[in-house]
Amino acid sequence: MAKLKKPLAVLLIFVLVFPLVLYAPSALAGAGITEDQPPGNTGTPQKTALPAQIPAVYIFKQSADAVFLLETFDINGVSIRTGSGFFITETGLAVTNLHVISNAASATITLYNGDVYPVRGVHAISEEFNLTIISIDSDNADWDFLPFADSDLIETGNCVYAIGSPLGFINTMTAGIISNTSREIEGETLIQFTAPISFGSGGSPLLNTRGQVVGVTSSSYSYGQNLNLAVPINHVKTLQPGELVTLESLLDSGE
Repeated sequence: MAKLKKPLAVLLIFVLVFPLVLYAPSALAGAGITEDQPPGNTGTPQKTALPAQIPAVYIFKQSADAVFLLETFDINGVSIRTGSGFFITETGLAVTNLHVISNAASATITLYNGDVYPVRGVHAISEEFNLTIISIDSDNADWDFLPFADSDLIETGNCVYAIGSPLGFINTMTAGIISNTSREIEGETLIQFTAPISFGSGGSPLLNTRGQVVGVTSSSYSYGQNLNLAVPINHVKTLQPGELVTLESLLDSGE
Protein backbone atom coordinates (compact mmCIF):
# COMPACT_ATOMS: atom_id res chain seq x y z
CA MET A 1 0.00 0.00 0.00
CA ALA A 2 1.31 3.44 -0.88
CA LYS A 3 2.59 5.59 1.96
CA LEU A 4 0.53 8.62 2.93
CA LYS A 5 1.98 11.96 2.14
CA LYS A 6 3.07 13.77 5.30
CA PRO A 7 0.46 16.59 5.30
CA LEU A 8 -2.36 14.08 4.82
CA ALA A 9 -1.05 11.85 7.62
CA VAL A 10 -0.88 14.78 10.01
CA LEU A 11 -4.42 15.79 9.08
CA LEU A 12 -5.78 12.28 9.75
CA ILE A 13 -4.08 12.11 13.14
CA PHE A 14 -5.57 15.49 14.07
CA VAL A 15 -9.06 14.44 12.98
CA LEU A 16 -8.90 11.18 14.94
CA VAL A 17 -7.28 12.46 18.12
CA PHE A 18 -8.74 15.94 18.57
CA PRO A 19 -12.34 14.72 19.20
CA LEU A 20 -11.02 12.44 21.95
CA VAL A 21 -9.37 15.40 23.64
CA LEU A 22 -12.65 17.28 23.54
CA TYR A 23 -14.71 14.29 24.66
CA ALA A 24 -12.71 13.28 27.72
CA PRO A 25 -13.42 16.33 29.91
CA SER A 26 -17.06 16.45 28.84
CA ALA A 27 -17.52 12.76 29.66
CA LEU A 28 -16.06 13.28 33.11
CA ALA A 29 -18.27 16.29 33.67
CA GLY A 30 -21.30 14.33 32.54
CA ALA A 31 -20.43 11.69 35.13
CA GLY A 32 -20.29 14.33 37.82
CA ILE A 33 -16.62 13.61 38.50
CA THR A 34 -15.47 17.22 38.20
CA GLU A 35 -18.28 18.59 40.36
CA ASP A 36 -16.89 20.04 43.59
CA GLN A 37 -20.04 21.64 44.97
CA PRO A 38 -20.26 21.08 48.74
CA PRO A 39 -23.55 19.60 49.93
CA GLY A 40 -26.32 22.08 50.66
CA ASN A 41 -29.88 22.87 49.88
CA THR A 42 -29.54 25.95 47.73
CA GLY A 43 -29.34 24.02 44.49
CA THR A 44 -26.68 26.55 43.41
CA PRO A 45 -23.05 25.54 42.77
CA GLN A 46 -20.46 27.55 44.66
CA LYS A 47 -17.41 26.95 42.46
CA THR A 48 -18.22 25.35 39.12
CA ALA A 49 -21.38 24.98 37.10
CA LEU A 50 -23.22 21.69 37.49
CA PRO A 51 -23.21 19.42 34.44
CA ALA A 52 -26.49 19.36 32.55
CA GLN A 53 -26.99 15.69 33.39
CA ILE A 54 -25.37 13.12 35.68
CA PRO A 55 -25.76 9.43 34.78
CA ALA A 56 -28.39 7.67 36.87
CA VAL A 57 -25.84 5.31 38.39
CA TYR A 58 -23.97 8.26 39.91
CA ILE A 59 -27.18 9.90 41.12
CA PHE A 60 -28.04 6.73 43.01
CA LYS A 61 -24.54 6.42 44.49
CA GLN A 62 -24.52 10.00 45.75
CA SER A 63 -28.12 9.85 47.05
CA ALA A 64 -28.66 6.34 48.47
CA ASP A 65 -27.16 6.99 51.91
CA ALA A 66 -29.46 9.98 52.46
CA VAL A 67 -32.68 8.03 51.79
CA PHE A 68 -34.30 5.63 54.26
CA LEU A 69 -37.17 3.27 54.93
CA LEU A 70 -39.52 4.63 57.59
CA GLU A 71 -41.65 2.25 59.68
CA THR A 72 -44.28 3.43 62.17
CA PHE A 73 -45.80 1.65 65.17
CA ASP A 74 -48.88 2.04 67.34
CA ILE A 75 -48.89 2.45 71.13
CA ASN A 76 -48.47 -1.34 71.52
CA GLY A 77 -45.47 -1.50 69.22
CA VAL A 78 -47.42 -3.08 66.36
CA SER A 79 -46.32 -2.00 62.90
CA ILE A 80 -48.78 0.36 61.19
CA ARG A 81 -47.19 1.16 57.84
CA THR A 82 -43.95 1.77 56.00
CA GLY A 83 -42.93 4.79 54.00
CA SER A 84 -39.84 6.63 52.87
CA GLY A 85 -37.92 9.75 53.83
CA PHE A 86 -34.64 11.55 53.26
CA PHE A 87 -32.22 13.76 55.15
CA ILE A 88 -32.15 17.47 54.38
CA THR A 89 -29.41 18.58 56.82
CA GLU A 90 -26.21 17.03 58.10
CA THR A 91 -27.55 17.32 61.66
CA GLY A 92 -30.25 14.73 60.98
CA LEU A 93 -33.36 16.67 60.03
CA ALA A 94 -35.36 14.72 57.48
CA VAL A 95 -38.53 15.03 55.42
CA THR A 96 -41.38 12.63 54.81
CA ASN A 97 -45.11 12.79 54.12
CA LEU A 98 -47.33 13.66 57.05
CA HIS A 99 -49.60 10.72 56.26
CA VAL A 100 -46.67 8.32 56.78
CA ILE A 101 -46.44 9.16 60.50
CA SER A 102 -50.17 9.65 61.01
CA ASN A 103 -51.52 7.82 64.11
CA ALA A 104 -48.04 6.60 65.03
CA ALA A 105 -46.75 6.42 68.60
CA SER A 106 -43.19 5.68 67.48
CA ALA A 107 -41.15 5.10 64.36
CA THR A 108 -37.79 3.86 63.13
CA ILE A 109 -35.71 4.45 60.04
CA THR A 110 -33.58 1.88 58.22
CA LEU A 111 -30.67 3.17 56.17
CA TYR A 112 -29.35 1.67 52.95
CA ASN A 113 -26.54 -0.03 54.92
CA GLY A 114 -29.07 -1.68 57.24
CA ASP A 115 -28.52 0.52 60.30
CA VAL A 116 -31.73 1.21 62.26
CA TYR A 117 -32.42 4.34 64.32
CA PRO A 118 -35.46 5.51 66.30
CA VAL A 119 -37.26 8.66 65.21
CA ARG A 120 -36.85 11.26 67.95
CA GLY A 121 -39.90 13.28 66.96
CA VAL A 122 -41.36 16.01 64.76
CA HIS A 123 -40.12 19.58 64.26
CA ALA A 124 -42.61 20.90 61.71
CA ILE A 125 -45.91 19.86 60.17
CA SER A 126 -47.80 21.06 57.12
CA GLU A 127 -51.24 19.52 56.77
CA GLU A 128 -51.81 21.66 53.69
CA PHE A 129 -48.85 20.13 51.84
CA ASN A 130 -48.76 16.70 53.53
CA LEU A 131 -45.23 17.27 54.83
CA THR A 132 -43.40 16.86 58.10
CA ILE A 133 -39.83 17.41 59.29
CA ILE A 134 -38.54 14.78 61.69
CA SER A 135 -35.27 14.14 63.49
CA ILE A 136 -33.42 10.94 64.34
CA ASP A 137 -32.38 9.72 67.77
CA SER A 138 -28.62 9.56 67.26
CA ASP A 139 -25.45 11.39 68.25
CA ASN A 140 -24.39 11.49 64.61
CA ALA A 141 -24.09 15.07 63.35
CA ASP A 142 -22.70 14.26 59.92
CA TRP A 143 -25.53 12.69 57.95
CA ASP A 144 -25.54 12.48 54.17
CA PHE A 145 -28.30 14.72 52.85
CA LEU A 146 -29.79 15.78 49.54
CA PRO A 147 -29.53 19.22 47.88
CA PHE A 148 -32.66 21.06 46.76
CA ALA A 149 -33.50 22.36 43.31
CA ASP A 150 -35.95 25.18 42.57
CA SER A 151 -39.20 23.37 41.77
CA ASP A 152 -40.57 26.50 40.11
CA LEU A 153 -38.08 25.91 37.28
CA ILE A 154 -39.07 22.36 36.34
CA GLU A 155 -40.63 21.71 32.92
CA THR A 156 -42.90 19.07 31.51
CA GLY A 157 -40.71 16.43 29.90
CA ASN A 158 -37.82 16.75 32.36
CA CYS A 159 -36.33 13.39 33.33
CA VAL A 160 -36.72 12.51 37.02
CA TYR A 161 -35.82 9.69 39.39
CA ALA A 162 -37.51 8.45 42.55
CA ILE A 163 -35.58 6.63 45.29
CA GLY A 164 -37.68 5.08 48.04
CA SER A 165 -38.91 1.90 49.67
CA PRO A 166 -42.00 0.67 47.77
CA LEU A 167 -43.54 -2.32 49.57
CA GLY A 168 -40.56 -2.19 51.92
CA PHE A 169 -37.95 -2.78 49.19
CA ILE A 170 -35.43 -0.28 50.51
CA ASN A 171 -33.75 2.18 48.15
CA THR A 172 -35.50 1.22 44.95
CA MET A 173 -34.73 3.61 42.10
CA THR A 174 -37.14 4.27 39.25
CA ALA A 175 -37.02 6.66 36.31
CA GLY A 176 -39.57 8.69 34.38
CA ILE A 177 -40.46 12.16 33.24
CA ILE A 178 -42.49 15.06 34.58
CA SER A 179 -45.93 14.75 33.00
CA ASN A 180 -47.29 18.03 34.32
CA THR A 181 -45.60 20.66 36.45
CA SER A 182 -48.73 21.98 38.14
CA ARG A 183 -51.50 19.42 38.39
CA GLU A 184 -54.40 20.71 40.49
CA ILE A 185 -55.70 18.00 42.85
CA GLU A 186 -58.31 19.01 45.44
CA GLY A 187 -57.03 22.57 45.50
CA GLU A 188 -53.38 21.61 45.80
CA THR A 189 -50.81 22.12 43.04
CA LEU A 190 -48.67 19.00 42.65
CA ILE A 191 -46.05 17.63 40.27
CA GLN A 192 -47.34 14.80 38.10
CA PHE A 193 -44.66 12.33 37.01
CA THR A 194 -44.24 8.85 35.51
CA ALA A 195 -41.43 7.27 37.57
CA PRO A 196 -43.16 4.22 39.11
CA ILE A 197 -43.95 4.32 42.84
CA SER A 198 -45.98 2.02 45.08
CA PHE A 199 -47.24 1.79 48.66
CA GLY A 200 -44.25 2.64 50.85
CA SER A 201 -42.84 5.18 48.40
CA GLY A 202 -44.54 8.10 50.13
CA GLY A 203 -41.90 10.56 51.30
CA SER A 204 -39.33 9.60 48.66
CA PRO A 205 -37.21 12.28 47.00
CA LEU A 206 -38.02 13.04 43.37
CA LEU A 207 -34.67 13.94 41.82
CA ASN A 208 -33.69 15.79 38.68
CA THR A 209 -30.81 14.75 36.42
CA ARG A 210 -28.38 16.70 38.61
CA GLY A 211 -29.31 14.71 41.71
CA GLN A 212 -31.24 17.61 43.27
CA VAL A 213 -34.65 17.16 44.90
CA VAL A 214 -37.53 18.73 42.97
CA GLY A 215 -40.34 17.11 44.94
CA VAL A 216 -41.49 14.72 47.67
CA THR A 217 -43.50 11.82 46.27
CA SER A 218 -46.88 11.62 47.93
CA SER A 219 -49.49 9.58 46.06
CA SER A 220 -50.48 7.73 42.91
CA TYR A 221 -53.58 6.48 41.13
CA SER A 222 -53.68 2.68 41.42
CA TYR A 223 -56.25 2.46 38.62
CA GLY A 224 -54.04 4.41 36.20
CA GLN A 225 -50.64 3.78 34.69
CA ASN A 226 -47.80 5.85 36.13
CA LEU A 227 -50.09 8.64 37.29
CA ASN A 228 -48.01 9.73 40.26
CA LEU A 229 -47.85 12.93 42.28
CA ALA A 230 -45.25 14.79 44.31
CA VAL A 231 -45.25 17.86 46.53
CA PRO A 232 -42.95 20.57 45.06
CA ILE A 233 -39.76 20.84 47.11
CA ASN A 234 -40.18 24.61 47.42
CA HIS A 235 -42.93 23.91 49.98
CA VAL A 236 -40.35 22.15 52.17
CA LYS A 237 -38.23 25.29 52.05
CA THR A 238 -41.05 27.24 53.70
CA LEU A 239 -41.21 24.93 56.75
CA GLN A 240 -39.46 26.35 59.81
CA PRO A 241 -38.23 23.62 62.18
CA GLY A 242 -39.39 24.29 65.72
CA GLU A 243 -39.09 22.53 69.06
CA LEU A 244 -39.20 18.76 69.13
CA VAL A 245 -42.57 17.11 69.66
CA THR A 246 -42.67 13.34 70.13
CA LEU A 247 -44.92 11.20 67.97
CA GLU A 248 -46.70 9.91 71.06
CA SER A 249 -47.47 13.48 72.11
CA LEU A 250 -48.98 14.17 68.71
CA LEU A 251 -51.05 11.02 69.06
CA ASP A 252 -52.33 12.12 72.46
CA SER A 253 -53.18 15.59 71.15
CA GLY A 254 -55.08 14.16 68.21
CA GLU A 255 -52.95 15.94 65.59
